[in-house]
Amino acid sequence: MKIVVLAGGTSTERTISIVSGTGICKALRQKGHQAVLADIFCGVENVEWEDPFPQEYDVDAASAYMSGFNDKIEEMKKERRSFFGPNILQLCEQADVVFLGLHGKNGEDGKVQATFDLLGIPYTGSKTGRTLYAGKNRKIGTSRKTHGLFHGLFFHLCISGRYQISSYFLL
Repeated sequence: MKIVVLAGGTSTERTISIVSGTGICKALRQKGHQAVLADIFCGVENVEWEDPFPQEYDVDAASAYMSGFNDKIEEMKKERRSFFGPNILQLCEQADVVFLGLHGKNGEDGKVQATFDLLGIPYTGSKTGRTLYAGKNRKIGTSRKTHGLFHGLFFHLCISGRYQISSYFLL
């Protein structure tokens, strides 16, 4: 399958999102998928549109490229109007499915999912309504199979009152 793993973004959890996305992309490639790692906000430069999902792909180089923007995110947010970086929506439209490796605001609040729903782009995880519902409730669990990828995400309220997030992926 041709898969875009979206990570990065603008939240305070950007760094962990890049780490998660890198691991997800590597696991998908080890399973034989043509997965590419992309920063939803900073985008992907120099996409080879004849073959945007190459057999040979350096996930660590993509991760390092994304991390290179970490100190510039606040400045970039002030200069840009769009949350989606260069070539992101076009790349996602070319994919069989988009694997959401985003964390925090704009990644887990349903906004990306709503955009993909409107554009008809298939993605892993909860649909928009469930994502918004999860943000307002103390406990929710969801699991689904999307294009052969099983994704489950569970939120639990701990005794301390903080949320503990557990997720698992079976490929």
